[in-house]
Amino acid sequence: MERQKMYCFLVGVLFLFVLIGGPSLSMAAYSGEGQQVLALKSGNEGSSRDLTSQAGIKFAERMKQRTNGKIQITHYPEGQLGKSQQMLEAVKMGSMAILYNPPTSKTFYIFDLPFLFRDANHVTKVMDGDIMKEFTKREFEKTGIYIFGWSYMGFRYSTFGKVPVRTPADMKGMKFRSPPHPVMIEMFKAMGAQPTPIPFGELYLALRQGVVDGAEGTIDILTNINLWEVQKYLVLTGHSFIANYAHLNGNIWQSLTPETQKVWIETWKEVAEETKQEILSKEKEQISLWKSKGVTVIEPDVEAFREATKDVWKGVLGEPWEREAYEKIKATR
Repeated sequence: MERQKMYCFLVGVLFLFVLIGGPSLSMAAYSGEGQQVLALKSGNEGSSRDLTSQAGIKFAERMKQRTNGKIQITHYPEGQLGKSQQMLEAVKMGSMAILYNPPTSKTFYIFDLPFLFRDANHVTKVMDGDIMKEFTKREFEKTGIYIFGWSYMGFRYSTFGKVPVRTPADMKGMKFRSPPHPVMIEMFKAMGAQPTPIPFGELYLALRQGVVDGAEGTIDILTNINLWEVQKYLVLTGHSFIANYAHLNGNIWQSLTPETQKVWIETWKEVAEETKQEILSKEKEQISLWKSKGVTVIEPDVEAFREATKDVWKGVLGEPWEREAYEKIKATR
């Protein structure tokens, strides 16, 4: 009878542990002992509705809870703290702690190359592996910024207002909005377009006024600024992958106790995985939304786009170690 009671007790404890959540329970139990109280700012330029903005908000909330209030982060989306380059400089100087943004450093240009990744699984294996660790180490040594993690944003698609684009030939001479990023500019040149850098916050108006004929981005970003209102065609080019990088001032990272650093990394990984799964699950739903708004969704000749951009990497990767990393990424299975 005593053995049976003990068995029931252990089963009950195990059930409670699973119900509450093993890893989350251990993180929530951290007292913050030894960690000074830090009030930090984080920011990004995207809409507050973007899942990447929501990741910053979630991370701030959970870190406050899991460090017993020792780490208090206030997140500012929609460029409230400036444009991405201004915020990056603020992170370097330490007046701002964290920037969530696709990397603008040349160190990470390799990850923006056209058709580098096959699918989401390929992305995860590379970004969670030794290749990415080497790149973040180089960036820390070069700039003092610690990339403490990344989150999935998705593959990039294209939109057009007048032309139903199916091959690069359809883009010849077209004014096409590009981020002010050398790799992206060279990519769209290779497709035959005239890449035109326009700040993201001005994109909707630029498309409505015909300043540019097309644009690109992840479906989540394009959907959250209602681009279906000013575009007639959504073209599933999948020409490159974009990740959201978590840039942190290196001095702030080094000021954290080892226990806080552990909670920090575990919490970000948890938030990033939730973000990835949500983005993947919403993609079909968002494409369907565009269709329901009267937009024509086109499955283009992806092989033609791949062929047109196959040599872009040669003008980007000048160092032997970069070219070696490129081959490793392509070979990752």
